[in-house]
Amino acid sequence: MHQILSSEVFPDQRLPVAGERLELVADVAPHSHAFFEIAVVLAGRGTHVSAAGEVPLQRDSVVVLRPGDWHGYTGCDGLVVRNAYLGADIFSLLSAALIPSDGPPTLAHPAVQHAMRLLEASIDEPWTLDRLAAAVNLAPGYLVRLFGRTAGVSPMAYLNRLRAERAAGLLIETDLPVSTVGAMVGWHDPSHASRRFRACFGLSPSRYRAAFRP
Repeated sequence: MHQILSSEVFPDQRLPVAGERLELVADVAPHSHAFFEIAVVLAGRGTHVSAAGEVPLQRDSVVVLRPGDWHGYTGCDGLVVRNAYLGADIFSLLSAALIPSDGPPTLAHPAVQHAMRLLEASIDEPWTLDRLAAAVNLAPGYLVRLFGRTAGVSPMAYLNRLRAERAAGLLIETDLPVSTVGAMVGWHDPSHASRRFRACFGLSPSRYRAAFRP
């Protein structure tokens, strides 16, 4: 099952919002997302498939998915869908934007974009703040401040969320033991992996697999 990462959808993490209109003429294989998705059916019919089961779709049907959820479409008959994509941190970013500020809007630093791409490409690496900061040629404290302004979280919190999202996809896609899944995303201590995963999704890895695997 393919997992779509935030970097594939939001080229500018300062405003992780995107949308598109899709005309589905064939089945869409199950896939998962690292962001929120809201899909509104504009025309046609089909069936939405997810961990919640199969739901018939028609005009004005609405589908809402959270980060880590998987879904797909079958039996598409002239199905036209308008999708809205929202980054997992969109609400904290919007809250920050609504707070009055005496200065100009903060622009994303290129090093933050670089850091995000490094983390997404190598989530199983033993990243530390110092190592990541060195990779993008910034002081650790400065990187934390820039990252917070852009993504609303610290670099290590962003990494933990990426790892949880990737682990969620592996739990759904494979029969690998939970400990192996944790190691594949950089969590080599099973207890630590379970705590981190639960902090993101509210369920242990084993319960998540039982609840959401197709």
